[in-house]
Amino acid sequence: MNNKLLNIFKDQPDIINSIYEMDEANSSIIIYKGPFIIKLEDKEIIIKGAIQFEWFPNSGVTFSGIQESSIFDINEIFNKNSYFDLVLDGTFFGKGLLTNISFGSNAHVKGILSQQAIKGDKTIAVSKIKFLIPNLREFYGLSVKKVTDKGISCYKNRIILENDNYNIIIDKCHNYKELQDSLNSKGGYIFQYVGELVNKKGSILLDDIKDTMHCLGMYLSFLNGRRTSALFIQGIYEEEIIWCDYTNYVVDSYKYVFSWTQEHSTIGLNELWQEFSNLWQDKDDRNFLISAIHWYNEANCNSGYVEGSIIMAQTALELIYNWLLIENKKILIGRDAENISATNKIRLLLSHLNISYDVPSAFGNLKLFINEDQNVIDAPDAVVQIRNAIVHSQEEKRKKLSSIHYKAKYETLKLCIWYVEMALLSILNFDNIYLNRCSGETNISDTKQLVPWTKKKIKT
Repeated sequence: MNNKLLNIFKDQPDIINSIYEMDEANSSIIIYKGPFIIKLEDKEIIIKGAIQFEWFPNSGVTFSGIQESSIFDINEIFNKNSYFDLVLDGTFFGKGLLTNISFGSNAHVKGILSQQAIKGDKTIAVSKIKFLIPNLREFYGLSVKKVTDKGISCYKNRIILENDNYNIIIDKCHNYKELQDSLNSKGGYIFQYVGELVNKKGSILLDDIKDTMHCLGMYLSFLNGRRTSALFIQGIYEEEIIWCDYTNYVVDSYKYVFSWTQEHSTIGLNELWQEFSNLWQDKDDRNFLISAIHWYNEANCNSGYVEGSIIMAQTALELIYNWLLIENKKILIGRDAENISATNKIRLLLSHLNISYDVPSAFGNLKLFINEDQNVIDAPDAVVQIRNAIVHSQEEKRKKLSSIHYKAKYETLKLCIWYVEMALLSILNFDNIYLNRCSGETNISDTKQLVPWTKKKIKT
């Protein structure tokens, strides 16, 4: 490498590299090869084989190998159908269950690990955390460089998230496009980002960082519009991996969905993270965020198809209304808060967000539904009446539901999800540009708008 070239780019930070790289979606990742111990009650059985992380049929850690002696003991454990301790290098790795066993000259076994799977001694404090993120949409952020024998490449790949306790750096893999192409072709899962976390106040223990990693996963899921999480969480001390958490935290299999986030800008994401992580500190507020983002992701992913997803989106709206306007703002108190109709709940929420009750101009089918039904007044009323027609099973409701055009239902779903996005962004004090799914524009760049409550103007 040319020293002059290195000197030119010396102030450009290096991209974060990972020891675990995936060239193709859903490829297995070898965690360990060699002997390990299955331990149940007074029995300890040595297995020679491999431990790996698999994505299908269910994501998580599996193991396979050969037991060269004491076939009776391994068969006894298999027949008990009990979870046992899997011990690796003298340290507890996780609780395992045998799923398959075959006998010949040796016993060949296969199994899975349940819940937590940690390689190494998690009680050892480390100086930083390293992790991987699968299935996260593309963002263009700050500049980083990648140095190879052939030269230096620079990329706009870095996201920085900071709060009072931690500095988090998340780098998009340099070959993100190829990884995404594989994901588009095969579906499933692939690692696309590498992250590092440093504690501003000193060393880090795994048990102390779990809540923050959960918070980060929920935050990224809100940006992504689909659930993702930090995986393969490594504890690093003096550049040596001390332990690694291979637990299969929740990540959705890949599916393209629309999200409010800008692809080509990370402006405002750090401030949003600070608001999100601050709100997370209170247990009740944390539970609110978890539930609201759960229903948002489920509706956005069309998990219940259009009709089921409308129910999920309105569930999120009801939750937000109660948490924000009744419990925190105390706009209504006592019986007034209890007796208000679902339609007026949404109207109150929209009024707080500075959002009109009108149907967006692009939603012609929903407008037609309102115009043809004299009992429907506005967009919130249409949302509730369509939702009620789905939920309630009376003959009159079923007839009404069957008469509603499927495009009107689809537009209702998009409108509900937009309401949820706007409400959550308002709660988190976001005051910047987002992508409006209700704009009717086909070009993503034309969907950019400032949030309704802002006093800013879009720069041209």
